[in-house]
Amino acid sequence: MNKRIKKKRWLEIKLAECLAREHLLMSAVTEQNNKIARQAKEITDLRLIIERNAQATNARFDKIEKQVANSNIKKSWFSRK
Repeated sequence: MNKRIKKKRWLEIKLAECLAREHLLMSAVTEQNNKIARQAKEITDLRLIIERNAQATNARFDKIEKQVANSNIKKSWFSRK
């Protein structure tokens, strides 16, 4: 076989291998990007849940503090006049 034909065939094979590797790597990168996007969405959802829970907890503490402030607390014996 001619030397140029062998070299051309070898280059075509290597090019096909490189294209296959590139496709594989691009698929992996795309998959990772999708995974990162899903995780970012989950993080924002969890932050919203945490914020709502904190607001609910603060509201409960405010309610309890108001009840304690309004209740008639028995005064100590020494402070009675």
